[in-house]
Amino acid sequence: MKRRFLAAIAALVLAAPTLVYAAPDEAQKQLLQRAAEARRKLEATQAAQGAQRCKLLQEHMDLMQQMMKQMTSARPGPNATPQELRAWIDEHMKVMEQMMSQMMDGERMMMGTMGTGQPMMKGGK
Repeated sequence: MKRRFLAAIAALVLAAPTLVYAAPDEAQKQLLQRAAEARRKLEATQAAQGAQRCKLLQEHMDLMQQMMKQMTSARPGPNATPQELRAWIDEHMKVMEQMMSQMMDGERMMMGTMGTGQPMMKGGK
């Protein structure tokens, strides 16, 4: 009985860091929410036509720029253990992968829009 109890405690102690540290930190949660918002904007852009499409694509690109600024300033906690650091990096890479995918989709859409002869952005942006 005592061995089972000690084994259960040992298992919890070993598993606790991965359970606690696998979750994204607050900044990464915000980035994930923005990425989801940007993805919805990109999907709306695909369904739109003409000026509305250009407007939505510009809004998506603006969101991506904001996210890039936030990504470059994001840092793990100062007292992060190696496991926490690894989890933070994994989450950061996941967000970066989502962003790159969206940016490539946006570029493809922009190139397609430009190929139709429609002006992509007003003001030469």
